[in-house]
Amino acid sequence: MATINNNSTSLEPIALIGMSCEFAGDIHSPNDLWDALKESRDVGSETPIDRFDLESFTAHMINMDNNGQLRQKLLRAGYFMSNRQWDMFESSFFDLSDAEAGSVDPCHRLLMLKFVHLLDDAGYSVDKINGTKTSVHIGQFSTDHAIATTRMKPEHRSRFHGPNSLLYNASTRLSYHFNLHGPNVSLDVACSSSLEALHMGVQCLR
Repeated sequence: MATINNNSTSLEPIALIGMSCEFAGDIHSPNDLWDALKESRDVGSETPIDRFDLESFTAHMINMDNNGQLRQKLLRAGYFMSNRQWDMFESSFFDLSDAEAGSVDPCHRLLMLKFVHLLDDAGYSVDKINGTKTSVHIGQFSTDHAIATTRMKPEHRSRFHGPNSLLYNASTRLSYHFNLHGPNVSLDVACSSSLEALHMGVQCLR
């Protein structure tokens, strides 16, 4: 997020006045992240069964695994965000119906929620940011939701699934729902997407 000031100069330092984040290991805020770093905590865990039932999915292969090598090679752990953030998402707060909210990319839902946390951390309210010349630059390259949508049976898709599976919604939803009037960019340049989005935000300020 960057609020544009046409009087700024290219030499003026840029201040970060607010942060929000979500990571595995029940890390829901910058303070949580700092505590995990101080403690050198490994936030990995075994794969939750409600996320992916590994044993059931691979049962037919394990039954043919006479020497046990496949069982040894199975990845049984990873870094998983908790389901807590989904319980906190109120579709009505973002003027979304339950049907539309259910079709929105989960990454975008989390982004919308964290944007509100970002405003709060920066000392802004939703009303204060409303109508401002604030730009939004988002780096994202995950297409998991789009792929999953194409695999859904037609009778399970709503009219919202098509547009809501596209990456441009990452930034446009924020500008639309919070009435932000600055430039809006959803950027996909692979692994450097977030860094490039940050660079563009700084350029926009200057």
